[in-house]
Amino acid sequence: MLEVAKAKFRADEMVEFKQVDATNVEFADGSFDVVTCQFGVMFFPDKNRSYSEVRRVLRPRGSYIFNVWDSWDANPYARVTHEAVEKFFPGDPPSFYRVPFNYHDADEIKESVSRAWFSRVNVEHLSRRSKILSAAGFAQGLVFGNPMYEEIVYRGGDPEQVRAAVATAIERELGEDMPLRALVVHASLN
Repeated sequence: MLEVAKAKFRADEMVEFKQVDATNVEFADGSFDVVTCQFGVMFFPDKNRSYSEVRRVLRPRGSYIFNVWDSWDANPYARVTHEAVEKFFPGDPPSFYRVPFNYHDADEIKESVSRAWFSRVNVEHLSRRSKILSAAGFAQGLVFGNPMYEEIVYRGGDPEQVRAAVATAIERELGEDMPLRALVVHASLN
C-alpha cells in the first residue's frame, strides 16, 4: 500500500512514507497537525493505546480522522463470503471476515477515543452502493487478496474451489450491486 501511495507523488513534493506501529508511534510529541488511518484501526490489538499515541503526536487543535467498516448487516458481502467459506471448514472456519466488521459500535468508538483526551469526537455513517462488475473477479479479491487465502491453505483447503463458491454465493445473494457502509471518525483537540 505504501508503494502504491508513493507512486502518486513526485520526488520534489517532499512527501515521506514510513511504516510505524500504531501502538508505539516513533515520532516526537506534537509532530503532526493531522493523522489519518484508512480501514486499519479495527485490526489494532490495543485500540486504546493507539488512540493515546495519536493524541500524543498531534499538535494543539490537531485532528485524527479514521474509518472502520460497519457491521455485516450493512456490508453483506462480508457475511456472504464468510458463510460460503465456512461450509468448507464447518469446525474451524477462517475468521478473517469477522475482524474488520466487528468494530462498529459508534458509541463504543466515541467513548474509547474520548478517553484518550480528544475534546470532540464525531462519528458519521457513510453509505454507498457499489456495482459488482464480475462476481468471479470480486470473489478473486475476497479470497486471494487478504489473509483469508493463508487461512484456507493452512486448513488444507483449495483456494480456487473456495473462490468459485464465494462467486456463486455473491451472484446469488447480491446480484449486480451491493450496499457498503463505513463509519468515519473525526476526533479533534482544542
